[in-house]
Amino acid sequence: MKQLKIMLWFDVEDFITPEADDALNGIIDMMDSLGIRGSFKIVGEKIRALAARGRQDILDKLTGHEICYHTENHSVHPTQTEYLQGMGFAEGAAEFEKRERQGFLDVQEITGQFPTSYGQPGASWAPQVFPVLQKWGVPTYVDSHYLLSVDEGPFWYGGILNLTRLWSTMRMEYEENGYEDALARFEEICDRAGETQLVSIYYHPCEFSCTDFWDGVNFRKGANPPRDQWKPAPLRTKEEMERRIALLGEFLQYTLAKPGVEYITAAQSCRYEIAPRLPITAEDVRNMAKTLTEGPDYVVQGDRSLCAAEILSLYARQILGRHLIPQFAYGPEADLPSVPVRNVTPRQMAEAVVSQFDKVFGYRQLPVLYRIGENQVNPTDLFCTLGKAIRDGIAADEELPVVTGGKLLPVRHVNTSYDWAKDWIIFPEGLDASGIVRHALLQTWTLKPALY
Repeated sequence: MKQLKIMLWFDVEDFITPEADDALNGIIDMMDSLGIRGSFKIVGEKIRALAARGRQDILDKLTGHEICYHTENHSVHPTQTEYLQGMGFAEGAAEFEKRERQGFLDVQEITGQFPTSYGQPGASWAPQVFPVLQKWGVPTYVDSHYLLSVDEGPFWYGGILNLTRLWSTMRMEYEENGYEDALARFEEICDRAGETQLVSIYYHPCEFSCTDFWDGVNFRKGANPPRDQWKPAPLRTKEEMERRIALLGEFLQYTLAKPGVEYITAAQSCRYEIAPRLPITAEDVRNMAKTLTEGPDYVVQGDRSLCAAEILSLYARQILGRHLIPQFAYGPEADLPSVPVRNVTPRQMAEAVVSQFDKVFGYRQLPVLYRIGENQVNPTDLFCTLGKAIRDGIAADEELPVVTGGKLLPVRHVNTSYDWAKDWIIFPEGLDASGIVRHALLQTWTLKPALY
């Protein structure tokens, strides 16, 4: 029987409109009545507003659910994409932590729970976020975004399990035939589902209480009014809010009646990932080298998934006769051409891989150029040269020329034509996100499918 693991998550963000608190309260009551535990991604300013407004009733009810983080102040400019756009990878990670850590700590302290997931506000995605999540111990990234996808399935990127842009993402819309359309979409997912299928359903509590989003009212197209000029969102009637919550409850009840359905939280999704059962062998590494002739890429071998950075570490360990344990590293800060001067040996290259690296919060990061004697070799060319040495059986101390011209192949999963400003009304018109895209491409060294 198919197993559908449904993640129901909410972006809890409107800290300006008090009535959005009532919607959150009603949603939690509805979910509790059905025995459904959800994931609530909470903005730092929102959790402080709940505490300041004396909503201990909501804070108490949240203890039965999973708490996640949704940035310090969501749509107040500059958003994450805006302030990270011109920064390097390590530099941007430090800046993200400086700006966002207080909200993370406040969500943790006020709820009494450690946030187990993160998701960006709106479309404000950036790759520099991921080392910070690793440092904080946040295991998952749950959201929906159109810049990065691995065949619309779960994937690893930046050392974090990403549950974003799943093909099985859905929601019930509040429009004519919205309920019936949602039932049909759910049945479609059930029919298409694999043996174990993650399903993502998402909402914002403010949708139930307001006719427009709070941030569109205040921060549209780069607007940034002073705090004393912030305006609450226009409201629905209390009766309409309650009707919408009840209708969502009816839809959730329908899904619960389906055999094999279980509602899980973001953190619980980690339990269902397939874990490799056998160690990596020298033959496995040789097969990778035979496959990856055009450049670095991820590889799936049976129940094991490896990113390009991990495979590079395996190449080096094989040549040096070390245990074949893959080692994670972030992608480099830049993509520069190699400067090959002399032939190199596989041993020299392998020793460079294990000894030369930059760091982001103590985590390894591939250098822009490896220095091997008089040569300067970028990670892609080093990967290709080591792969050729393994593929052709070249002895560790036998010389060979540096292989140049390889391509970082996982970049195919990055949507370089993505229209940022069109996707989120909060972004200023003509937003330049080229720096974000550049680092997104470089960090595909860490990209690999998650197996379920």
